[in-house]
Amino acid sequence: MENTEKLKQKIMIPSAEEILKHNESNAYYDQNSEYRIKSMIEFAKLHVTEALKQASENAESYIQGESMVIDKDSILNAYPLENIK
Repeated sequence: MENTEKLKQKIMIPSAEEILKHNESNAYYDQNSEYRIKSMIEFAKLHVTEALKQASENAESYIQGESMVIDKDSILNAYPLENIK
């Protein structure tokens, strides 16, 4: 699959604001929403940063024929979702 095709298939992740607006039919979208959105974004940044760090430290590779292959599972499983609370 070409890179352009991969980009077209990229999943769009909703923004913090979109999630907040969608939950509970806007019940949580009020005067404190800007603070909640900023908090959600900061929370996500902390976990993404740690997940990338763990992935970079735990990625495994091996030689297959004349190519080096990266074990995608070692990257995808480097940071368990249970860490997000």
